[in-house]
Amino acid sequence: MPWIAYPVREQIRITDMYSLFETHYEKGFAFPGEAHNFWECLYVRNGEACVSGNERVYNLSRGSLIFHKPLEFHKFIINGAEGADLLIFSFAAQGPLTACLEEKVFELSQAQQNILGSMLSFIHARRQEANLPNPPARDASLYLEPFHTMPVYSQTVALYLQQLMLSLAEDGSVSSASSAPDAVIFRRAISYLNSNVHGQPSVPETARYCNVSEASLKRIFDKYAGIGIHKYLLKLKVKAAAELLGNGESVSHVAEQLGFNNQSYFSRAFKRETGLMPSSLK
Repeated sequence: MPWIAYPVREQIRITDMYSLFETHYEKGFAFPGEAHNFWECLYVRNGEACVSGNERVYNLSRGSLIFHKPLEFHKFIINGAEGADLLIFSFAAQGPLTACLEEKVFELSQAQQNILGSMLSFIHARRQEANLPNPPARDASLYLEPFHTMPVYSQTVALYLQQLMLSLAEDGSVSSASSAPDAVIFRRAISYLNSNVHGQPSVPETARYCNVSEASLKRIFDKYAGIGIHKYLLKLKVKAAAELLGNGESVSHVAEQLGFNNQSYFSRAFKRETGLMPSSLK
């Protein structure tokens, strides 16, 4: 009787790690926000945090985990009375499962929390065996140093994270975005900016659309984005540009479509926001 081969169709594979660290932040700490061309994940081990990803705002507590997809502008504020213990990691990944992680916050089951706990126990044990010193707190490469010299270590860490992602895709409890009045206005404003990303929507126009004063709108952007409306619009334009370039549009055409004064300014702005030249995405 011949053997039958049953193919394993790989759903997700982590190809690179950019950061991996655990840390404690005191109440009131505010991360000013960033966007980059790889994934980032924030997991709340203890405490509470208000996290925004593009137009979405979430109130996270113990056991909550959020994924930020590439080029998504993200920010967080610690609002728990006792601060918050966070695990943050960033990575590049391939596979159809990545679509299941976009724009979601998961409430981890005990078994899913145990996967991350086992990963951290493995990391601490291997670092201790290798007599590696503890780097400064919040060092973005806290547990990545051995990746260059310990390939089994790096693949094991990636396997833990892939196991978690597979589990979330199979049985993940998803949280809803915040319904607080300011959060609703923020989503409405971002929706308006996205709808007009090819133009130059002004602050007064956006405030009128949201039925709030300019001062209130600026306060809400400072609260949830940590940057001004014009700067946020630039980030939306860069994100739209990356999608157009990826679809084969020319750099000059993309710059013109998105309302940049000239191609040179567009290229500088794109490089500043993403670390890449727009021509590299073609």
